[in-house]
Amino acid sequence: MLKISIIFSGRGSNACSILKFIIENKLKFIVKNIICNNKEAHGINKISKLGFNVRIIDKKLYDNIDKYNSDLHSILQPEKDNLLLLCGYMNKIPKDIINLFNGNIINIHPSLLPKYKGLHTHDKVISNKDLYHGCTTHYVTEDIDCGPLIAQYKIPVMQFDNSVTIAKRLLQVEHILYYETLKMIENNDIKLKNKIIYYKNNILEEPILFN
Repeated sequence: MLKISIIFSGRGSNACSILKFIIENKLKFIVKNIICNNKEAHGINKISKLGFNVRIIDKKLYDNIDKYNSDLHSILQPEKDNLLLLCGYMNKIPKDIINLFNGNIINIHPSLLPKYKGLHTHDKVISNKDLYHGCTTHYVTEDIDCGPLIAQYKIPVMQFDNSVTIAKRLLQVEHILYYETLKMIENNDIKLKNKIIYYKNNILEEPILFN
């Protein structure tokens, strides 16, 4: 079985969703680490109630980002082919940790990348009057939200939508997309080799689309 580490900073919604799939035996992963870098994060209590321990490395207590990343590096220590899952982790992953996991770090981003990298994606969708919004799973590189794209889930923007309503609808879709992505990895349908994604042994030219 693949071993995973999960890291988050806030409500831990995607982290909880993944852990529930594991509890229900819908994902066959071994949970090695669950780490939060914010001692006030709402997700800590939610995950604890599911029966998992959360290791807290509060970034606010560090004066030096290099020391913080060094401590994070020491805790993670993956074995071969382990996965690191980012679930609302609000920090950049440094190069040494990316190398530590041989690039096997996955993030979910609330936009149809490469559109709207970074923050405030829901506001941008509404202000630009986009017809569609969505989320993307991708492998993590040193450049934020720029890694190879795995899959996307696309939803229509309704006339009544604002940034709050569409964020709420999209969050439910994020849970589905993260699950589908991890299931493909579990089944060896998705593999990363030399920064190139292979889907069923063929190079993945475009992200797999769900809607």
